[in-house]
Amino acid sequence: MSISNDKKTLRKEILTKRKDIDNVEKEKMDKKILNKFYESKFYKDATNIFVYISYDSEIDTRLIINKALKDNKKIYVPRTEFETRIMDAVEIKSFDNLIKSNYGILEPSKNEPCINPNELDLIVVPGVAFDRNGGRMGYGAGFYDRYFKKITKDNIERIIKLALAYNFQVLDKVPMNEQDVPVDFIITEKEFIG
Repeated sequence: MSISNDKKTLRKEILTKRKDIDNVEKEKMDKKILNKFYESKFYKDATNIFVYISYDSEIDTRLIINKALKDNKKIYVPRTEFETRIMDAVEIKSFDNLIKSNYGILEPSKNEPCINPNELDLIVVPGVAFDRNGGRMGYGAGFYDRYFKKITKDNIERIIKLALAYNFQVLDKVPMNEQDVPVDFIITEKEFIG
């Protein structure tokens, strides 16, 4: 079986597993993960945080966004262009002015200015599966890997790339290509990997 088929099958299996989590259980696990995140020095030290707006069965990052805004941090969320596969990080002050993309994901409008990625301190990276070496398998569109290419070598080492995941999303090894950028740390309901 080729890697791409492997990736496809693996992605489907993990996403099905994530969708099947009991809501009460999910809330408990999200709370544990988010508390570890808030207590981390990465969160405490960061001023400019780039975080995706959770969608579907993802860990609830809306809670992070609301808390970070209260903590006077600058929050940037993704704005994607599916035709060109380009993604930018746009500052938000609340959820009020966001619009639903064709995929049902909340995003800032096209006219909002975006931050230079080199100015970020922390990027909360989404993904379907991860491994203990920071390997990451995303949703297959390559937005984040392309975004990381816009960041200089010095800054890509300085900016913390952190993933929030349920324990079952951390595997022994995820299939990676040379253009896949690993994450530095992973927080699950059971552990802090990094």
